[in-house]
Amino acid sequence: MKLLHTADWHLGAKLGRHDRTDDHRAALRALLDVAASERPDLIVHAGDLFDAYRPPYPALKLGVTALQRLAQIAPTVVISGNHDSRELFHVLDEMAGMASPRRLRFVTSPDVLPFDDLAEVPVALACVPFIPPGAITDYATADASRFEGDYADGVRGINDRVIGSAREAAGPHGIVLYAAHLHVDGARPGKSERRFTVGEDHATHTKGLHRALYCAFGHIHDPQQLPGSARGRYAGSLVPLDYGESRQSKHAVVVTIGDDVRVSERELPPGRPLRSFAGTLLELEACAASGALDGCFLKAAVRSDDPIPDLADRVAERSPKCVIFNLVNEVANRPVKAISGTGDGEEPSIEDLFLEWRSAAATARATKAPRDAVLALFREAAAGSGDEEGPDFGLTGLTAQAEGILAALRGGPGGGAATHPDGRRAGEPGRRGNG
Repeated sequence: MKLLHTADWHLGAKLGRHDRTDDHRAALRALLDVAASERPDLIVHAGDLFDAYRPPYPALKLGVTALQRLAQIAPTVVISGNHDSRELFHVLDEMAGMASPRRLRFVTSPDVLPFDDLAEVPVALACVPFIPPGAITDYATADASRFEGDYADGVRGINDRVIGSAREAAGPHGIVLYAAHLHVDGARPGKSERRFTVGEDHATHTKGLHRALYCAFGHIHDPQQLPGSARGRYAGSLVPLDYGESRQSKHAVVVTIGDDVRVSERELPPGRPLRSFAGTLLELEACAASGALDGCFLKAAVRSDDPIPDLADRVAERSPKCVIFNLVNEVANRPVKAISGTGDGEEPSIEDLFLEWRSAAATARATKAPRDAVLALFREAAAGSGDEEGPDFGLTGLTAQAEGILAALRGGPGGGAATHPDGRRAGEPGRRGNG
């Protein structure tokens, strides 16, 4: 038989404020192409289908559509990860169960799924979705009051139970597979995983997993072989989710089980490159010349002696389709402000403070407007602040024009003079009340 193993799609994830749907969609198209060409007998998704408990609608639609298309190729099983909502998975599983024959399953608690028609022999998949540390006693034993071990001990007890049940379901000559969303001690975490669920306190071990012919793991985003003697892999995340994964290759895992077990990888497109830069302005301009950074996410630290007010504009001039994730100007000659007011120096004017903010602290979007025009408007606003007769930036003329249009509309098609609700003509002073 042949198995396709994938995991950690994290649909709905963003890079800062930037949407990653296009990157996910490209990787999913490639994954579907792999499934169509390999024709697996079973597809396993090892958790973290979505990036949040309440995924946005586009991410939900993309995930369900991709799984439906995979299920048309082969029976597909998705186990819940620490980012997935068990309640949402319950709903999706009930909806998937309406199809006949059933081709898609969502698993939220340790379970064994038997398959009698995938291969020449029975196949059983032992599933261990992510288990929160506070819930380990509920799953590790029927009597929580008698459980005295730690998280790893609890997971080992669950593994022994589900793999034992899978071996019984498959029979002496059947195929036993295992799928889990867990951190195994000795695995190499990437720089992007949250330490709350990837650390020594939540590390499990692979003892007893050798009884499965292949172990499909999710949770660690850096693709790698399982540590220890168990045969299996972390499939890794679908695309590089942040700069901690920018150097990782992404792929799907194809497992062929016959007289032996052969594990191979199928590369997936990583989406838009995550480019990092550190250097001078001239070096950055050379790097971005002729659109070289178009289609990339850019994280850059630019060194200079003095502030560069139009840094983002300079990048956009050379690579207009570059997506700026983070752009920092590290200034060597930035003036140091005194902590106390003991000096005899004159306080900076509000105009000076505005120029300093726009040069050093404003966002890239705020610096795109022409420098002289923005400064002129600021001076005009500052000069009239607190003055009832101060500048109105053309609002008086716009207001008069709008009132004239409204008056004409109220006059109707007959062209009569417009009247206000109190009966007076347009332009006539309002009537004072008796009070």
